[in-house]
Amino acid sequence: MGVILTKIGVEMLKQKINDIMKLMDSIEYGFRDENGLNIMNTNPQKWEDEFYKFYYLQTPDELLDSKCGVCWDQVELERKLFQDKNIKVKTYFIYIIDNDMLPSHTFLTYESDGKYYWFEHSWGIYKGIHKYDSELELLLDVKELFKRDHNYVSENSFTYIYEYQRPKDHITCDEFYKYIETQKIIKTNKPLYFYHLVNKDVDMSKGLISLQYMYESRMYDLFDKNILKYKDRIINHWNIKKYKGKNILTREEYMDALNTFRGEYGSNYIYFFRYAPYKNLGSKINKLSKYKDIYRININDEEVQKLITNIFYGHDMSNSENKLLYKKYYENISKEEYFSKYNDNLLMNFSTLNHIGISFKNGRCPLEYLEKIDWTEN
Repeated sequence: MGVILTKIGVEMLKQKINDIMKLMDSIEYGFRDENGLNIMNTNPQKWEDEFYKFYYLQTPDELLDSKCGVCWDQVELERKLFQDKNIKVKTYFIYIIDNDMLPSHTFLTYESDGKYYWFEHSWGIYKGIHKYDSELELLLDVKELFKRDHNYVSENSFTYIYEYQRPKDHITCDEFYKYIETQKIIKTNKPLYFYHLVNKDVDMSKGLISLQYMYESRMYDLFDKNILKYKDRIINHWNIKKYKGKNILTREEYMDALNTFRGEYGSNYIYFFRYAPYKNLGSKINKLSKYKDIYRININDEEVQKLITNIFYGHDMSNSENKLLYKKYYENISKEEYFSKYNDNLLMNFSTLNHIGISFKNGRCPLEYLEKIDWTEN
């Protein structure tokens, strides 16, 4: 609960905040070299290529002396300035993971008279004090602006926000990222659920496990049982020349075929439907409901995203000759439309349902991130 201030108190607080902003205006963005020059301006290539080598987190006093720092440095000075004036703050770290790219930003917030404020100095185009009705509204706005400002990242990248406490002085770029991973992750994403069918008699203590996990863990009985469904596709339909028409495949050949046809994560994928199948879809589904359970996963949960190494959103109608699908397709499709092409009479009755493949770190999705749900009639 924020502090309720009198009109005079509100004006005094505003003046304190404005004084902090004026002091921050003496700080330029960048980092000085041993000659006192701002590397960002004097050597842009070094700034781009070697930031992680030369950077270390400055103390507030060092920043006041150098008058030059990145957002990580500036937030620590802001933290001290606010605390010196007895104003409680929160500090956040936002970053995007997209292959080798890790754009990030730190920012500070405070609460006053029931409102939430984003204090921004280092992010030039948004420099100022921004007011919101709720903390979530504030964080979502910063997140949207940050993603918009980094629209060069891929559509399938992940964005995370952490609330973090004061880090140690002089830590490096890599150490800063590692420190952030120990802090409190903030969940701002809307849920996006996908569903997986599991035999009722399956041991779920390890969660959902991939063929890769079964193979590497020497769970050969389970591997041999689950891999057989791919045999016909490998020898007859996937057009992998070395396996065409072959009668017997070794475990290693099965793995190779999956990775050849589906890419480097092929044997590690676990597959999910966008919506849970329901009993009235057809007689085959009705029979399935007798011996299978349904588990769902929220792929927008930030902690789940930390477990994911890759998501393949598939091709339309599960045919590699059809258009490639993306996350937006699954976000926008209704349950009715999703099941409209289902055909209970097909031998592979699920083949017309578009589905995704998720590759998890270590080849499995722990049970704690899955939720068992009931079968429904419709």
